Amino acid sequence: MKTLLKYILAIILLGTIIPLANGQNAPLGPLMSVTEFTVKPGHEMQFREGIKAWKACYIENEGEWTWRLWSRQQGEGTVYVLASDMPNWAEMDKTDEKAEDCRMLAMNMINPHVEKATNHMTRLLPENSKTSPSTDEIIMVYFYKLNATNAAKMMEVVKEVEGIRKKAGLESTGYWYQWQTAGPESPNYHYVLPYKDFAAMDIMQEGVWETVEKNEGKAKKDELQAAFRSSLDNRWSYIYKLDKEISRPTK
Repeated sequence: MKTLLKYILAIILLGTIIPLANGQNAPLGPLMSVTEFTVKPGHEMQFREGIKAWKACYIENEGEWTWRLWSRQQGEGTVYVLASDMPNWAEMDKTDEKAEDCRMLAMNMINPHVEKATNHMTRLLPENSKTSPSTDEIIMVYFYKLNATNAAKMMEVVKEVEGIRKKAGLESTGYWYQWQTAGPESPNYHYVLPYKDFAAMDIMQEGVWETVEKNEGKAKKDELQAAFRSSLDNRWSYIYKLDKEISRPTK
């Protein structure tokens, strides 16, 4: 966040910062900065070469920042998502001197190939998420935009469903995040479901609602499902693939 984003987005960052209330009583999880880059048509190769050059420069300077760059597999245009973790907001106050020598690489080799970029902050909800971090290279991400009337119902349902799954001996399969900042089109929450590879997506697994019905009955399943759906204004999903060549998940 304090390195690559600072320079890549110096000119083009369009993210709107609108704090959202966080009603969570559970222990706070780490923050994650999420930046979506829309690459100019025909510029993907140049964009990737620019990132590779910046990465090589930063590592040579013994920089310590880590990040993951995901390539969106569906939807309009060529889109990459940069994700980086932070323990707290205080990280935003820090600067990274190791990145100074690489600044012009970002300005000259990355910025010219980006059509637009938006940056927002999200926070992991550990109470409802898988306990161990994922190292998988494919993720399905589900986005949820809530309506004003029944917004509170969504996470109430998620917590109850996760409780039912735990009683059935099943652990959480993915990671819930709440958006801390948002623009007009931003979701309120997103859910990350990791896969080892694309072939793993072909493996049939018991669905969430199937588990609820099996353990609590159809009436309870219908009740929770209706409450969940009543909270939504919109929902959508994309598959992303980790681009290892331009990522640095670990030091």
